[in-house]
Amino acid sequence: MNGLRNGFLCAVAFGIIACASVPMPVEKLAVAKSSIERAEQAQAAQFAQVELSAARSKFAAAQAAVDKSDAEVAARLADQAEVDAQLAEATARAKQQEQLVTEMEAGLRDLREETLRSGQAIGNSGAGASTPQPVTPRQP
Repeated sequence: MNGLRNGFLCAVAFGIIACASVPMPVEKLAVAKSSIERAEQAQAAQFAQVELSAARSKFAAAQAAVDKSDAEVAARLADQAEVDAQLAEATARAKQQEQLVTEMEAGLRDLREETLRSGQAIGNSGAGASTPQPVTPRQP
């Protein structure tokens, strides 16, 4: 009976020590917050609203877990918030690049059309068909 009682007391003691020894994830929270700020600077609110919102929600939940002294849950949520923020930043940057490519393609298309019009005008006038005329790019 003494062995059983001692075993039980050891288990309780180890449980208390295990709970007390888990430090609050202050660094993980700081990293998550920094990731969210980078996503915001990358205009994630405009280009990746869903991802940024998920990151903010998980960060808030991580802070609430810290307030409740639940370090494990806080650490897990901070990690998830960081990943969501990184996704939001990457998505925002990718969409910005897509937008830039679309604008550049439109500019190139306008240049081609202008070049064709200039070439037709030269061909219709009969003069200088072999010498290309300079084309000035139009501003979008």
